[in-house]
Amino acid sequence: MKIKPIYIYLSVFVIFVVAVVFFSNATKNSKFANELKPNAEMPKDDIHKGMAEQGNGDMPSKSNVMQEALEKMNTLKAAVEKNPNDTLKVREYAEMVQAHDPDEAIKLYENILRVGPKRTDLLLELTFLYFNKGDLKRAEEYNNKVLNIDKSNMIANYNLGGLAQAKGDIKTAKIIWQDLAKKYPNTQIGNMAGELAKQLDQMPKK
Repeated sequence: MKIKPIYIYLSVFVIFVVAVVFFSNATKNSKFANELKPNAEMPKDDIHKGMAEQGNGDMPSKSNVMQEALEKMNTLKAAVEKNPNDTLKVREYAEMVQAHDPDEAIKLYENILRVGPKRTDLLLELTFLYFNKGDLKRAEEYNNKVLNIDKSNMIANYNLGGLAQAKGDIKTAKIIWQDLAKKYPNTQIGNMAGELAKQLDQMPKK
């Protein structure tokens, strides 16, 4: 799996959420969200100027991009309703809706899991979605399912630290992240875990 670089946020909670998104197959959805940033404009440099001149001089507008996305979403929804057993379409549709309708995405992912209960990619998606909803119990449940399938899964082990921190168990979170940093020193997860452990050291003592 290709891991994309991400920024290290000061908030441990935010880091955990963003990491799960980027380390799961929801990267497609995060790219889609970036394309819809309000007031986004094409850079006014020579390269992009040339691109505009190739057509009628108009650049894709925000409304056009959103309209295309809406049409794609409706097409996928129709395809899923017509054939709910097409897991590829169900997955694609879930990725598109999870930003604005996480409950629908959860339902779709769980439907796929009935067919393939050992899909760790979907279990990680559900870990993120439930964590983002504030349902730590369900998030932990799905994260543990990943570990039961693959106890060395780096993402799921990393998530253990985030779950522990979210529940207020700073000591356990620190131990988990320090251990990951030592085991995987030259990986994105190892580096992030090491940074998080350092941040926990810098937190005010209660």
